[in-house]
Amino acid sequence: MKNFGRSHYFLLIFTAAATVSCGSNANNTVNITAVDSNTTASRPAATPADGSAEVQAAAPELLVADLYKQHDAKKSPFFQRKDRALVDKFFTTSLADLIWKDSNGPLGEMGAIDFDPLYDGQDFEIKNFAVDKAEIKGDTASVVANFSNFGEKRAVFFAMKQAGSNWKIEDIKYGRQGSLLQMMKEHFASAPTNSTDASVEFQGKYRVGDTTCTVKPVKMAFEIKWAKGTGTELFFFKEGNTFESEESDEKTNRFVFDNVTYNSGTFHRGDGKVFSVTRAN
Repeated sequence: MKNFGRSHYFLLIFTAAATVSCGSNANNTVNITAVDSNTTASRPAATPADGSAEVQAAAPELLVADLYKQHDAKKSPFFQRKDRALVDKFFTTSLADLIWKDSNGPLGEMGAIDFDPLYDGQDFEIKNFAVDKAEIKGDTASVVANFSNFGEKRAVFFAMKQAGSNWKIEDIKYGRQGSLLQMMKEHFASAPTNSTDASVEFQGKYRVGDTTCTVKPVKMAFEIKWAKGTGTELFFFKEGNTFESEESDEKTNRFVFDNVTYNSGTFHRGDGKVFSVTRAN
């Protein structure tokens, strides 16, 4: 699968959207043109005997159908550089973090996704599109999107996880060609480990407990200057969304963020105390 730039990619998406023909197979598919993940038309009214309201998750295939609908309308969560909430709407945190990280890499550089992740290709003539009803097992589900591309029958498989009253996509699988999650992990595992490249968003001013600090990238580390105190402290990027202070005779301090936007998380002081962290600017 050859690489190509993002501008070329969006031109192909526009072409694909213009050729998609949506269909349904009687009782086991979803018509993408008629599906909205927020619709309640097909849900029976809840009338529990005790008067309480039981919250039920919408069918998993509705989320997949809505993802294709937004994608074809050029409102896709892929390659988002502004709207993280749109990414979180469709994907579990682990996959959303990787998609967001890939989207917000250096401009002009090829990321992990060098193809259309929903149609599994680079050139399109999509017909006979349909989303099958989900196969649900407990809090997991599998949804299949079927279509033909240039006359060749294709299928894309969605592994889903229930989170409260919502379903989220935790992986997209392409048969023998692997999965989106696998591709993303392999891409970032082989990427350069320069901490300022991998975590460019970790900079600026943060509120930590009842004080603040200023973060500044310096070479392969991050310089932390605390509002209360003198001098500076160096932190280094570790696995996940964690930054640790340089090693010394004392226990290390750690920033552990909720995701790769580095807007909120916790600060773990060397003595074991934990403080909330939020971006202040």
